[in-house]
Amino acid sequence: MLIGKKGSNSGIEIENLRINFSIQKTWDKNPNNSKIQVWNLKQSTRQELEKPDTRVVLYAGYAEDAGPLLIFQGDVAFAWSKFDGPDIVTEFDLKDGLKEIRDTTISVGYNKGVKSTQVLNDVAKKMEVPLVLSSNAPTREWKNGLSHHGSARGLLDKVAKATNLEWSIQNGNIQVIERGMVTTRQSFEISQDSGMIKVPEVKREAESQTGGGTKKGKGKAKDTPKKYWYGWEVNCLLMPTLLPGDRVVLNTKTVEGIFRIEELTHDGDNWEGDWQTKLTLVDPAKPLGDKKTAKGGTSSRGGSIADTQELEDASFD
Repeated sequence: MLIGKKGSNSGIEIENLRINFSIQKTWDKNPNNSKIQVWNLKQSTRQELEKPDTRVVLYAGYAEDAGPLLIFQGDVAFAWSKFDGPDIVTEFDLKDGLKEIRDTTISVGYNKGVKSTQVLNDVAKKMEVPLVLSSNAPTREWKNGLSHHGSARGLLDKVAKATNLEWSIQNGNIQVIERGMVTTRQSFEISQDSGMIKVPEVKREAESQTGGGTKKGKGKAKDTPKKYWYGWEVNCLLMPTLLPGDRVVLNTKTVEGIFRIEELTHDGDNWEGDWQTKLTLVDPAKPLGDKKTAKGGTSSRGGSIADTQELEDASFD
């Protein structure tokens, strides 16, 4: 773990103390969160963590694999210390891109024909954050020009809405992809032979509509399912490089196909317990929450989804 200020050449490195982390990442434009606990920091380090806009970078991984890899970076939103017997435990909440999203304003006026790629690059430059723009992301052109005066976040929202994009900050980068689709990074395979824990659990949601009853209001109204759509929750050994929007190839006895990471959680403690990553996966062609059925079939851009009867008949032992 590294502690310091953004852009500084000096900082504090922590590697031999106990560190516990729980990291949540989503494709949402609000900052990703991380909760970290560190045992027995020096007083000067605890004081450093309490300073405004302190940045923390966390690396984690397996020694027999690629070693520690970047798993999260963010600004300290809250920090406090408490006594736990003879130990002092420092807890802090981090938010990825907190300072850039909160503090960056931009005032621009573009001539006719400005393209979305130029606007996105200008916003990223103003925020001093690298832009990771998917190579297959759609683009658009403003024939009558474009102007904006306000938060940089507001301009990102404007461009994303007009261009069918979604943006989020992931590990200090602005990630921009087509809405509901996947990044162009290399896909990851998850199976029983590549770190999967247990078996995938179906994540099913239904939109209901109220009906029934009589014209005079007598009788009970009934909630009848209108449409269903499916996703999967998958647990695996810690995979620190995964990000929301990444493509995952799922290969199990109950489900297989290509899916998009909708959200994920990394949990670990370097002194005890297992290190795990929990994923929520959806078919990128039929995303969770979209009012379309994901029953049956495959998609060239998504994965294979079992229908209701298959799910009921499947063995999850």
